[in-house]
Amino acid sequence: MQYTKILKDIKTKTFRRQDFLDAMLRANPSYNVNSINRHFSKVLSCGFIENVGKNLFISVSPDTSRRRYAHINPSEELIDVLSFLNAEFPLADFIAWETVQLNEFFNHQIAENTIVVMVESILMDVVFERLKVAFSSVLLAPRLVDFQRYGGGGSIIVVRLNSRYPKNPVQNHGCSIEKLIVDLVADKTIRSLVNAADYPSAIEAAFAQYQVNETRLFNYAKARYVDADIRTTIMNKTSIKLYTDRRDA
Repeated sequence: MQYTKILKDIKTKTFRRQDFLDAMLRANPSYNVNSINRHFSKVLSCGFIENVGKNLFISVSPDTSRRRYAHINPSEELIDVLSFLNAEFPLADFIAWETVQLNEFFNHQIAENTIVVMVESILMDVVFERLKVAFSSVLLAPRLVDFQRYGGGGSIIVVRLNSRYPKNPVQNHGCSIEKLIVDLVADKTIRSLVNAADYPSAIEAAFAQYQVNETRLFNYAKARYVDADIRTTIMNKTSIKLYTDRRDA
């Protein structure tokens, strides 16, 4: 099927799911709703369109489409932590990621790796106690001064997982790109690991390389009280054009 022709028929850069379905029905009046929905899912998975906000999409070339974010080369330490947590807390909602993941976005590289385990507040103490038995250096919700004093390479920190966090749709228990962007600004511990002057270029690199759902990004930023900070940085210090701010959205 000539999806490019259907996308051209929509005429606007940003569009809703229904706009695509209507355009496909105009091109193929004999199609039923199930057939159209299957084609929409195929177009999305093949990279002809990207989801940039709540029910908001853009058309792209599959050759230039951005990837969905996933940490594809985890350290052995992170693999061990994930295996331990999955075995000990199979039903828990948690995220485990490592700070060296940030290196692809920053010029100043993080040399000493820290594993960040995020769990709901009710489980923080028990997760900390279990991790402390199995691993050598584990800190529970450390203050910045304590992290700088007792952290260091190979340490694990257990912190609270905000209930409104955006999940990674392709990596279970992995950190989403939207969460990484927000936590760089909202979390003092993570913020201490990087140069604040590099934030704009790091955010721009994240948007350039990966699919960022702007609605999920700003909803989480609002939950962490940094919505205005991130929006101001993007609008004034980067070349990023937010699709959710477009008039044709």
